[in-house]
Amino acid sequence: MEDRTSQFEDKISGLPEGYSATVVSGFASVVVSLLAERSVQKATLPKGPVREEIVESFVAAALSGTERAFDTLLAHFRKTRISFAMLTDTYIPEAARRMGDDWLDDKLSWLDVSIATARLQSLVREISAAWTADQADSLSLGAVLLLVPEGEQHTLGPMVVMGQLRRLGISVCLRIGVSQRELNNLLDQRQFDGILISVATEARLHSAAVLIKTLRTMRKKLPDVIIGGPIVLENPSLAASAGADYTCADVGTAMEAIGLKLADHEKLKRA
Repeated sequence: MEDRTSQFEDKISGLPEGYSATVVSGFASVVVSLLAERSVQKATLPKGPVREEIVESFVAAALSGTERAFDTLLAHFRKTRISFAMLTDTYIPEAARRMGDDWLDDKLSWLDVSIATARLQSLVREISAAWTADQADSLSLGAVLLLVPEGEQHTLGPMVVMGQLRRLGISVCLRIGVSQRELNNLLDQRQFDGILISVATEARLHSAAVLIKTLRTMRKKLPDVIIGGPIVLENPSLAASAGADYTCADVGTAMEAIGLKLADHEKLKRA
């Protein structure tokens, strides 16, 4: 029988047609304005307990996509001092996890969860767009290439990681299912301190191994390659067999592995 967790990851793809883009964008723009009024926080671990009512509101808004549901979520958000880090690193991933669990328990259909997760991905993308490496620090500390292998359709996790890296002052180039030609052009045109490959499930580890092999044939001197994502926590030895230079379960350790010394040594854990 096909592993249901793997099957769930396969269903999470890009934004589906008719996903209430206007409502999501409107909510995101208000949140960005609220965040801009608050002090910019350094790249530390999100602090404070998770508020259950906000997680539930995130789930409800993501599932319904209605203006009323997002208004309720916004009301909760206005009353709290939730930071950008807590929003993107804790609340949105937690809402996605809960919906995934409900799918595994046959409480939600895969279509409902897929569309709802796409809405959450859209929120992360739009809100994170306002928080670049330049805003986190006047001097960029380095640059990384973040890759999601072909067939690995999960994107919420890598987008959260991209936000974490940018808050640390790292410039990030994210590519999903990149072609060999585009990959070669990226390596020609840009200088990267490291290459991060996000792998969620064992079923996609082979694609990551093929990608790493392709990278090594392109350049004699290649930046260090790191495999990250849920697979590292679930099966570290298997993840190491894909041929990367390192396997890391959190962003801070990954940056240290490729030699980027961060001013703040607290590590941002994988969402």
